[in-house]
Amino acid sequence: MIENFIGRIKPYALPLVVLIITWIVIASITPSFRGAGSVYAVLEGFPMVGLVALGLGVTIIAGELDLSVGSMAALAATIAVLTESAGLVGCIVIATLVGTVLGAVQGTLIGRLQINSLVFTIGTLILLRGLTYISSGNAPIIIQNFMMTDPLLDRYWIFSISSITALIVFILIGLFLTYTRWGREIFAIGGARNEAIAAGVPRVQPLTVSFAISAGCASLAGALAATRGGSAAPQNYADLLLSGAAAALLGGISLYGGRGSVLNVALGVAVLTVVATGLAARGSAASLVQLVTGALLLIMITIEFLAGRLTLKDTIFGAGLRGRSRKTTDTSD
Repeated sequence: MIENFIGRIKPYALPLVVLIITWIVIASITPSFRGAGSVYAVLEGFPMVGLVALGLGVTIIAGELDLSVGSMAALAATIAVLTESAGLVGCIVIATLVGTVLGAVQGTLIGRLQINSLVFTIGTLILLRGLTYISSGNAPIIIQNFMMTDPLLDRYWIFSISSITALIVFILIGLFLTYTRWGREIFAIGGARNEAIAAGVPRVQPLTVSFAISAGCASLAGALAATRGGSAAPQNYADLLLSGAAAALLGGISLYGGRGSVLNVALGVAVLTVVATGLAARGSAASLVQLVTGALLLIMITIEFLAGRLTLKDTIFGAGLRGRSRKTTDTSD
């Protein structure tokens, strides 16, 4: 029973330890970063960086990477502002659905044409940014009815409407990946693509679903940010890809595909947000936040690499011992 429990928490042990240590260090040197206010600040990172990291995490699990998330978020933000007449919920839903459809088309083309996703999404990154500039008239646009966005500014203890929405999305996608056939196919196609296809797993469908999730999450993030801030600008969110990818990797999503979970992404987002908000509360420069984040990311990647090498070495060594044991037994017989 204990071994089963240890096996379950092992994938989350390293990011959890990093989160605890980081939180303790930041809280000890920043008196204002304590109590319910600090938890609220961390949860406020989930509607933007968290959702983008979640979508990116799904594509990484599928063995791909969506570089267009920043442009997708900017386009969705513009659509949300332009469709404000549909109401708060309506404009967010419209922007999210448009992004999800575009992501599904993108994933389908990548799967059918067997194009490298890095190459393909560089093109869509530029294309979507161009569409955003055209849609917004090459200038920032604002929501005319500011009263519409008031509910997003309310605080409910450590939560806001935006953070609650993001957490619900995390839970739903976690259940989808764990308990549905489509979710299991995403893991299979990312962990061992050729073997999975040979076993009957479709090539296109998992990529279509994973890129639809990525684009949908990025679009929801952009729409929430635009409606909460009351405006959208075509140049926004250019650095969102780096923040989202850093959060996913900090949480322990494997660069090799096929491994990771929604909880890994959530832990990574928490670590990244603790560093950003904690150091910002101290008045530290943005360059220091980037420095600390980069150092933590390099440490996590190095540990994952070394752990993988040790596991491979143990596997080979164990196989060698078993082979030698069988050979000795056959000789004695």
